[in-house]
Parts: sequence; C-alpha cells; structure tokens
Amino acid sequence: MKPLIHLNYPINKDILLIESDKARETAKPWEHPPEYGPVPEWLVSHYKSDYIDKIMKELNIVGKPRFLYTKPNFFLKIHKDFGTQCAVNILLGDDHPAPINIEGVDYHYTQALINVQKEHSVTNGSKERVLFKFSIPDKSFEQVASEINYAVSS
Repeated sequence: MKPLIHLNYPINKDILLIESDKARETAKPWEHPPEYGPVPEWLVSHYKSDYIDKIMKELNIVGKPRFLYTKPNFFLKIHKDFGTQCAVNILLGDDHPAPINIEGVDYHYTQALINVQKEHSVTNGSKERVLFKFSIPDKSFEQVASEINYAVSS
C-alpha cells in the first residue's frame, strides 16, 4: 500500500482559512521531540471548532486538529511524526503547494491521508505553506485507510 491516499472531501476552504487566521494568533514554534528545540520557521496551533468537528465526523476519523505554518524556503528535515500513526492533511494555499517527500518519492496533494510513520520531509517553496492537519494517534494508517470516507486513490 502506498503511504498516501488522496481525498476529495468537499472542504469549505473559506471557513478553514478564517479558522486558520484565528489559530495563527496562538501559533508557536514546533518543539517536539525535545532534541530538535524550537523551530521558528515551522509554527503550530492546536485548534478546534464546530466546523472542524463536522469534518472529522464526515471523514469518519478521530484526530487532534492543528494548523501548521511553514515559512517560505524552509526545509522540514526527514522525520517520522511523534505520537501520531497517520494524519489527514489539507493544504490551504491557492497555488501549487510543495510536495511531501515520503521515503524518497515526491507526492503532490491538496488533501490526503498520510502514513507519517514513514520517513518524510518537505522542501517549501517561495510562499508560506499553510496546512490543516488531523493527527491520528491510536489507529494505524491501514486501519484508517479502510474506514475513512472520501478516499479516491493512493
């Protein structure tokens, strides 16, 4: 099974961008695991709303929602996510977002279920990358892949 499954959830991008602006007010540099220290080029904000709960319910997932803001031209080094088996990522930018590289293969997506226990990285382009993410800590990628709604391909 490929490590990324594209989704076609009918997202209301306008609502998520408004949520993103609210979440940005509490965004802080990523700091986990501790040996990385704070990463000022990669900000995170944990955030919940009724609309976010609706997305989770309709996708048939349970996750920890957050917004991530990656500065232009930043290389998010190769890593596996800590405390997360898989994730649903929704990119909010208008132009062609930077792909995720998973085990040496670039994947272009706007919405996807991703196996974040595979080594992955992102080399961001010249614009900020705004990502809305559901981290799923307690179900494997394969299990979520078999249960998620709106999956279209891998």
